[in-house]
Amino acid sequence: SGVAAIIALSEYFAKEANRPSRSLLFVSFGAEEMGILGSRYFVANCPVAIKSVKAMVNLDMVGRLKSQDPALTISGTGTFTVADSLIDLLGKNRSFVIKKSPDGYGPSDHAAFYGKDIPVLFITTGAHEDYHTPDDMASRINYNGVEQVIDFTADLVAVLSDMPVAPVFR
Repeated sequence: SGVAAIIALSEYFAKEANRPSRSLLFVSFGAEEMGILGSRYFVANCPVAIKSVKAMVNLDMVGRLKSQDPALTISGTGTFTVADSLIDLLGKNRSFVIKKSPDGYGPSDHAAFYGKDIPVLFITTGAHEDYHTPDDMASRINYNGVEQVIDFTADLVAVLSDMPVAPVFR
């Protein structure tokens, strides 16, 4: 679901009307479960100067927004100065609640970027009982929920990308 969301977001931002003032890189990584090998390789071999990367938004397991008590978890809110206020503003009038966590390290690819002093946000609808099992089927994805997560993320990325001053790492 995370890769599908990245594809949808790249299509959205490819349209002239939706292009932000800063450049965006859309990347999907392999070997996360083996120790974030793909994202660690990327930050070590970035196609642009790694210090020019102003923020990293990680979408991982965004396909299971619950119908009852829908919640989107966003980690990394403590990794840059305006994260909490920005997420609070963009989270208003959504059909889900946002649960925030300040930690920049975590069990996904954003940790490689945080280790390089880059602000990160990790967006997920959470783990589920059939994660990495044969029961993890496309029929269990909440497609309407994924669309809601993509819409929120598009708004978030647009605001981050158009900020006059880039997010300040902390």
